[in-house]
Amino acid sequence: MIYDLIIIGAGAAGLFAGASLPSPVKGLILDQKASPGKKLLMSGAGQCNLTHGGNIKDFISHYGQNGSAIRTVLYRFSNRAVIDFFEKRGISLVEREDEKIFPKSLKAMDILNVLTESCVQNGLEFRFSSPVAHISFEKLPNEDSRIFTVHSGEFIWSTKKLLIASGGCSYPASGSDGSLFRILKRMDISFKPLVPSLVPVYVHQYPYKDLSGISFPNASVAVFSDKGKKLAENLDALLLTHKGFSGPAILNLSRSISQDLCVSVNYFPLKQKEIMIKELSSALTGNPKQILTLLNEYFNGMATGQPAVLPKRFLEAVCLRAGIDSTTKASQLRHSQLQSFAMLITQDRYRVVKTGGFEIAMVTSGGVELSEVNLKTMESKKYPGLYFAGEVLDVDGDTGGYNLQFAFSSGNLAANSLISH
Repeated sequence: MIYDLIIIGAGAAGLFAGASLPSPVKGLILDQKASPGKKLLMSGAGQCNLTHGGNIKDFISHYGQNGSAIRTVLYRFSNRAVIDFFEKRGISLVEREDEKIFPKSLKAMDILNVLTESCVQNGLEFRFSSPVAHISFEKLPNEDSRIFTVHSGEFIWSTKKLLIASGGCSYPASGSDGSLFRILKRMDISFKPLVPSLVPVYVHQYPYKDLSGISFPNASVAVFSDKGKKLAENLDALLLTHKGFSGPAILNLSRSISQDLCVSVNYFPLKQKEIMIKELSSALTGNPKQILTLLNEYFNGMATGQPAVLPKRFLEAVCLRAGIDSTTKASQLRHSQLQSFAMLITQDRYRVVKTGGFEIAMVTSGGVELSEVNLKTMESKKYPGLYFAGEVLDVDGDTGGYNLQFAFSSGNLAANSLISH
């Protein structure tokens, strides 16, 4: 039997491709795990952040250096198209204040069920616990097409069209372990080195292990080379963990961070350091309040019921680092201590020890080089009939629904292209 289509990978991209087929096929979806969508079920802490709101044109800057290259892919099947796809299939969606879009039920399983049911309706069978060991191909006589043969254990399947949507290396327990790249290498398909992305960052002499869980709604984080050149910068929420820095401000920069680079954190970018020093210096003069009380009033105001911009426990820890006894009178603070404090708030600099590994990475940076693929169809330039979609490609987005959006956009484009060609 020669199938019309085989999809390798029952993750977001593979399932969405199968669900997007414009007409039924005789096909298979292969996955090495015992059930589909393992990583999809983990997305958004199990709530499934499908995509992001706003204009699709604003998405381009959220994919690093390759954002402009995938512009056409995203435009062909935008965030609005993703929303329409699921709403037409009975999934109510909700957009949060931060423009992240989720199923109203906040259950990733609802999304997975829709995709798997749509795949079955489009004629696709599932074969689980089927890791691919080898892909071979032969050219048909008198034709410009190939028959691809996929080997998995004792099973061998042949197909006219093959879609590889096997993911990268992030969360390897979900089945996304990068094992298929060995096969792609034998096929002479070029790919960029695979690196964990959307991961926490661990630094030398991290001082805030006792403040794990404290977050800052808007922090500015910059990455510097060992020679002091600024390499990247991001303004977003920052989270202190027991071991290091996390939250979107760090996660979205992690593709640019490696060992021995430096990160500089500004926990309060609302004020320039010089203005902060001037205002605090004026407030300190003759003030009988405790230093910690004054600082808490300055950074957080007197509003009740609102989360602190710089929590009191954090201010106390910064005082300790600056050599300040936070219980003494504000009027007794020396100018040199105030300068040290302001520096730690606005330019808290560290040397990177490492970033988180693939076991906690939300996505993989690197993958099949985009030069290998016709981005108008997602078809391989070397092998007509072979297509790629999702994280297996050298595309990684910021946190907030951007990676699932690319999985859906590329999967939809591949599905429509392979049927029309």
